[in-house]
Amino acid sequence: MNRMSDEHELVRRCQEGDLQAFRRLVERYETRIYTLACSIMGDREAARDAAQEAFVRAYQALPGFRGQSGFYTWLYRIAVNTCLNAAHKERRRLDRTSLDALLEAGEISSETLFGNAPAETDLERSELQEGIQAVLNDLSPDHRAVIVLKDIEGLSQEEIANALGCSVGTVKSRLSRARAHLKELLRPIYTEWIGSEPA
Repeated sequence: MNRMSDEHELVRRCQEGDLQAFRRLVERYETRIYTLACSIMGDREAARDAAQEAFVRAYQALPGFRGQSGFYTWLYRIAVNTCLNAAHKERRRLDRTSLDALLEAGEISSETLFGNAPAETDLERSELQEGIQAVLNDLSPDHRAVIVLKDIEGLSQEEIANALGCSVGTVKSRLSRARAHLKELLRPIYTEWIGSEPA
């Protein structure tokens, strides 16, 4: 049985009330969903809570799942919306550990944030990350989400629109505003650490 048909079978069994089948789906996707939650929430504890809530919501909504999209795509959208709701509700911002975690996990490269001139020493790199983290903390949850989904997760604008439940035009608008805001906020950091302004 291939992975896709195995997944369909697990979903079918879940819809019939098989908790073991759902546990297998959780085990299959929990790391990816937690990583996504960390990217959006920034706080590891909050990310863990949001990931758990996303799985609970998915389980509750499974009877209505018709398979018009893949299970993971459906779960991903639930997770994104769960994280955004939590971020709006609690006004959470990315904490100082989240950027480190993303870099260590390989979810984002220093080149993505720093261009072609990363800091030369570990101390400089750490201080630069803290400066960038403080900047990311100033983005609204909606703006942070589009930056994460586009620049870290690598989704297309259409996929982001689907994940967020909005139009492609809204995604383009949010992405443009988020990047403009990020560029302005990063300007002092680039000037201090790299010696030039962001392109």
